[in-house]
Amino acid sequence: MKRLLFSLLLIVSSLYSFSQQEIEVINQTKKNELDSNVVKWQAALIKDSILQAQKSKVVNVYWADKVVAFSSQYSKTERAAYQVLGAPNVIPTGGDAYTNWCTKEKDGKEVDANAFIRVGYKNPARIQQIAIAEGSNPGAITKVTVFGNNGEKQVVYEQPAKNLGIKCRMMNIILPQPTEFYVSEVEVRLDPIAVIGRNGIDAIGISDSKDSVKWSINLVPNIEFSSKPENLGEAINSIYDEVAPMISPDGRTIYFVRKFHPENAGGITDEDDIWYSVRDENGHWTPARNIGAPLNNKYNNFVQSITPDGNQLLLANIYNKDGSTAPGVSLTYKTKQGWAFPEKQIIDDFMNLSPFANYYLSNDGQFLLMSLERKDSYGEMDLYVSFRKGDNRWSKPLNLGPTINTSVNDYSPFLAADGVTLYYSTAGKSGFGMEDIFVTTRLDDTWQNWTEPQNLGNVLNSPVSDTKYNIPASGEYAYFSSTNKSLGKNDIFRIKLPSKVKPKPVVLISGKVLNEKTNKPIDARIIVEELPGGKEVAVARTDPNTGEFKIILPAGKKYGFRAIGLGFFDVNKNIDLTDISEYTEIEDEMLRLSPIEVGSVVRLNNIFFEFAKAILLPESYPELDRTAEFLKNNPSIEIEIGGHTDDIGSDVTNQKLSEKRARAVADYIISKGIDSKRLTVVGYGESRPIGFNTDEEGRAMNRRVEFKVMKK
Repeated sequence: MKRLLFSLLLIVSSLYSFSQQEIEVINQTKKNELDSNVVKWQAALIKDSILQAQKSKVVNVYWADKVVAFSSQYSKTERAAYQVLGAPNVIPTGGDAYTNWCTKEKDGKEVDANAFIRVGYKNPARIQQIAIAEGSNPGAITKVTVFGNNGEKQVVYEQPAKNLGIKCRMMNIILPQPTEFYVSEVEVRLDPIAVIGRNGIDAIGISDSKDSVKWSINLVPNIEFSSKPENLGEAINSIYDEVAPMISPDGRTIYFVRKFHPENAGGITDEDDIWYSVRDENGHWTPARNIGAPLNNKYNNFVQSITPDGNQLLLANIYNKDGSTAPGVSLTYKTKQGWAFPEKQIIDDFMNLSPFANYYLSNDGQFLLMSLERKDSYGEMDLYVSFRKGDNRWSKPLNLGPTINTSVNDYSPFLAADGVTLYYSTAGKSGFGMEDIFVTTRLDDTWQNWTEPQNLGNVLNSPVSDTKYNIPASGEYAYFSSTNKSLGKNDIFRIKLPSKVKPKPVVLISGKVLNEKTNKPIDARIIVEELPGGKEVAVARTDPNTGEFKIILPAGKKYGFRAIGLGFFDVNKNIDLTDISEYTEIEDEMLRLSPIEVGSVVRLNNIFFEFAKAILLPESYPELDRTAEFLKNNPSIEIEIGGHTDDIGSDVTNQKLSEKRARAVADYIISKGIDSKRLTVVGYGESRPIGFNTDEEGRAMNRRVEFKVMKK
């Protein structure tokens, strides 16, 4: 990782090695070179630290975090001096990467005969090793000097340049004794003219260990793909560029960008239009169609994410009423007439120093991930997160920190349905090509603590840029674009994922929201809360034409969800997913909303009591709080609270229990500020069943609390 901070790494005895990586250990032990310093080095020996390093075989490496001076650079961005900062990201694969530092050129040849770069370290140390990652065409280094904070200076390596004829290497300069002073800067001089070809320096590190610093790609351990990438075929792919695929969470609709197609909104000069295809019941993709206005215009249009219900799309750019676009992000949703005009998402303190940006909306709708370049970025584009503050409003972007972000572009974020597994692309970490896809896991709710990102391997990652990776909720396949074995230019592919890189299991719940009286679909919102705390964890919308909705929830917890429709009572339901440990689909969940009118009866679904008692459990509070809020918002309404039981036990016992439970509900609502005169309490016992009392499912339906509108 091109990280500007201290990095602890490398279990030396078990590192993966690559044929391209050559390790050179230079032992500066010649007496005539070290005679004047041997005594000083011995006096400065820190025995405890050396013994500890030998015992644990862990190499503590400090990678440079600032550029002090340099003779020249290829450009201010590509192969710039700052590219040497942080841990290696070019070796062990090696090559002429733009993330190496290289000297200036003229007519395609390096011309800096006295080339040097001097770097500094946040944590000075008495060192016994300098590790220089030569990313391309190694051998040009002629001299290495270390410096202390108080003017100390020591040459630790000096040799003429030599063409080694290898692709890359980690050059390890091992000192026989630790330095007598704390090293705060290292200067590397080289003669690039003497070694034919572009000479690239990837990283410069210092260590207090004599064990050679090595470097490898941080692969997902033992990752194996059971199949090769699969082209999605002619229904989707064409002779034109198909890029940036986005699969819906249910895996049944795919959106992508088609470039310069005659049917684009701006014709063959229109670079980016949104197209889509639907997978039919036989698993075949229907012929791709242009999504049309208002989502497509003559400017750049592309989908950034899809909500689990499939009824909302996050779109790049802000759509202006005059047909133009502006930097930012928008959200559109389905109406009975089609997709709504995209709504601008207002992000506090939004700014982006890069001409490019990426966005992703989490499945629960609470977090907006972004790839932007801002003043607090570690280099170029970094990954950020904003938190929902309300409809179309978001908090100031928060940088995800140095475990993820590097000094080069980090982008194309995709947060899996579990809400913690993040996939993204970067050139700031060692990989197989220009940009590789990595996976990391969020460890807490600060969004600052992540596992060390792991490379998804060379079946998925190639020598060129690999981006726009995303997967459906099932985690079965990954979708991406590539030119490898394509029908034309870039095509859309998918590949079956091994279990090692799948996210945590989730549950896909689908159903409908219908009018209780007419059985017609309702345009409604679905709010999901985690029980017992009542924390909102997901938001969805129904398809206004069908009433259908889809929700994705992490397995292993209990939830309550409610449907809200204008002019209707909220309807609530609870679901227990604590025993689910693999991807599961639950279908046909029906939510029937009653119009607000006298005589309407609403069941309070998420009400829980102690067994055979009238004592409310904490899981009931969110539902009752909403009921109290409803009554506050409708001050003229008076209700009857009715308790019901199953038929187990005597009629008298059941009637008393049902009345006590209804009274417990009423008392709670009154405690929230509702006038007791607006509430009537009735216990119906077992007299009004809504299910058969012959099995547990029917009896559970009969054990309920309802309220009935008596006055509106």
